[in-house]
Parts: sequence; C-alpha cells; structure tokens
Amino acid sequence: MKVEVKKLPKSEIQLTITVSYETYCKWEKKALEDIGKEIKVPGFRAGHIPEDVILQNVSKETVKATTLDYVLPQTYAEAVKEHDLQVICQPKVEVKSDVKKEGDDFVYVVVVAVMPEVEVKDYKKIKVARKPVKVERKSIDDTVQMIMDRYAEWKEVDRKAKEGDRAEVGFEGFDEEGKALPNTASKNHPVILGSKTMVPGFEDAIISMGKGESKEADITFPKDYHSKAMQGKKVKFKITLNRLEEKNEQKLDEAMVEMITGQKQSVGDFEKLVEEDLKSEMERRNQQEHDNAVVSEIIKITKAEIPEALVDQELDYMLHEQKHRVEDQGLEWEQFLKHVKKTEENFRKDNRKAAEERIMARLGVQHIIKDAKIEITDKEVEAKIDEIASKYPDDQKKKVKEYYKDEQAFRNLRHNLAADKLIDMLSK
Repeated sequence: MKVEVKKLPKSEIQLTITVSYETYCKWEKKALEDIGKEIKVPGFRAGHIPEDVILQNVSKETVKATTLDYVLPQTYAEAVKEHDLQVICQPKVEVKSDVKKEGDDFVYVVVVAVMPEVEVKDYKKIKVARKPVKVERKSIDDTVQMIMDRYAEWKEVDRKAKEGDRAEVGFEGFDEEGKALPNTASKNHPVILGSKTMVPGFEDAIISMGKGESKEADITFPKDYHSKAMQGKKVKFKITLNRLEEKNEQKLDEAMVEMITGQKQSVGDFEKLVEEDLKSEMERRNQQEHDNAVVSEIIKITKAEIPEALVDQELDYMLHEQKHRVEDQGLEWEQFLKHVKKTEENFRKDNRKAAEERIMARLGVQHIIKDAKIEITDKEVEAKIDEIASKYPDDQKKKVKEYYKDEQAFRNLRHNLAADKLIDMLSK
C-alpha cells in the first residue's frame, strides 16, 4: 500500500491511497466468502458455493460494494496509523481508479480533518491578579432583609401607593396607533413597588395611584430587552390598581431567626451565617471570573487553524447544552425556539464565534499543560473524588465514587485538576 499525504487549509489532510492488485484481490476473496454465506443457489450449501458460481448469481456492483466494505476501512486505518494522524471526523472518500483488469491498482482519495497544529506565545508572561473577597455590611443587611421579606405579613390598605407596597394591577399595552400588543396584558399581576422587576418606568407609574384608579402611562422598553420585538419600543399602557397592601413592620430578633432557620440562635450567629454564605458565593463567582480572565489571555496568544468539522462538533455540543437547560426549566425545545423566534440554524450562526473561542481555549490550555509538564497523579484524583463525595449525603457518597470509576470520568477530572494547576501558575 502506498500513501501520499498532502496538507490542506483549515487543518485538513488529503490522503491518496494506492492499494495493490494483490491486496484488493485478497479482500475480494473475503467478500465472496461472505456473499456465499448469504445467497441461496440450488444444489449448493450456504458457505460452500464456488467463487465462479457466486459471480454468476450476484451483480458486479454487489461484489464491489462488499469488497470495498473491507478495503476502505482497513487500508484507511493503516494509513492513519502509519502517519500518526489525529483525525477528528468521518473522512470524505472519492474513488480515483478502479480494478477493471488483472494488475490494476485500486486508488482512492481521502480528505479528513485532523487536530490542528497549535502555537502558543510566551504564556509565562501571563499573570492575572485575583480579586480580594470582602463582604460589605450593606450586603449582609440587604440579604437579611430579603430573607425576612419571604416571611413578611401583608395587610390591605386604602391609600395612595408608595414604594415598598405590594400591588396587584391589571394592564394592557398598545402601540402608537392604539392597537393592542400581544403578550403585554395581565389581569391581577403582583408587583412590589421599587423591586425593579417590571420594565423601567412601569412601577413608577403605579406609585401615587389609589385602589380602583386607572391611568395611562407611556413606557419605552430598553434597547437590550430580552424580546427583540419589544427592544426600544414605545408602548402606551392602560393600568388599573386592583389591590394595595403594605408590609407589617418586621423586627430581626431571636423569634424571627427561629422562624427563618428552624433553630434557636442569636441574631449575631444568624448574621454570621449569612456573611459566610455570601462570602462563599462571592469566592465562587470570583474564581469563575478569574478562570475566564486567564483563559481569555490564553486565547489571545494561541494560534491554530480550526477545522470546520471541529467547529460543527462544538456547535452540536452547545446546542445539546442549550436544549438541556431549556428542558430543565420545564419547556419544550420547539416551543422555546418559537418563543425566541429562532431556528437551530440561527443558534448555530449566532454561536459560531463562541464555539471557535471555546475550541481555541481548549487547544491553548492543552498545549500549555503539556509544555509546562503539569501532571496529576492518581492519588491526587482520588483525593479530589473523596472531597467531592464528602459534600453529598451519606446515602449518595457511594454513587458519586462509582461514577468516577468510569475511565472517561476519571480522565476528565484529571484534566480539570491539571487546568486548575495551570490557572494557579498563571495567577498572582
């Protein structure tokens, strides 16, 4: 077998593979044996039919197709192994020269994407500073108040609405021509005035209204509003205040703490617990932002010709991730696409740049891990598994450890730990 290798743009390789007449005949003989086991010829037992009889009872196309089922995968695999190619997708195959007579070679051409060559500039110059974590007193007070609000008692009042009240309103939106707009109406919509959960300006319009009062308010939707159809749109809302409530005065004392936590503890201990939770969440967010910052720096100094096949694979995975998130929210994928007025093709187009960046990040990280000789021992991986399992209830610990017995899961965790070491190396 002879193999000619030619590099193509976008990390593709063209292989011209020449299979000798003798090798082709060997696989053709094997193909005829297989065919002989399947066909029925009067006077012969299956598997004991002479080759000339088989050739008389099946078409040349059948013999050729069955032969190629052996020739192509076998010789292609040999070529890939011989030239140590890291192929990343199914090959495109084109037959260039068939075996038509004795002595003819069989020649075919394969075009396949391979892992790209990666160039990373001086990564040792990367030093991303970590942000300090400090929980401000205001954050603690705001969080405590938010928790207390979940247990607040409300009473109906008959006065003008003010910030902090809970209102139930009916409303409907109309365009500048007075035509009702879809998805802008509700009958008894609850809103806490000042919570900024509605379109900017809407809650302000309710303030100073009395129960049973109606009014019109001109609201302009933000330019970055989640619904493109409403971005920057001017809407005239007709609003009616149906119900108004004010919150009973709350006091943070041990009785309130017990109501919230189900345990007797001091106000100070409760606030300390809130502070610890806030700090833990801030550390998690800071770490994520820091990791992203380091990866962004790696992307900047990484060069590689990313093959289209690799981008397509990444987009497939991103699409799968998005579907999973949507379904976790109890929505059907098709309904979600209809709601956001997009197709899967739109999704792939919109996320192409993000897919390329994710690939470039992985290539850069893998290159640096190898170049810096960052290694993770089995003992380190097992210690991490124990740490992960320790955060689960006792009845789930065994299941967690069983999961990491899978070779792929174990390997993925090893890679994640190596990436963590890389992040630390490039931090200050």
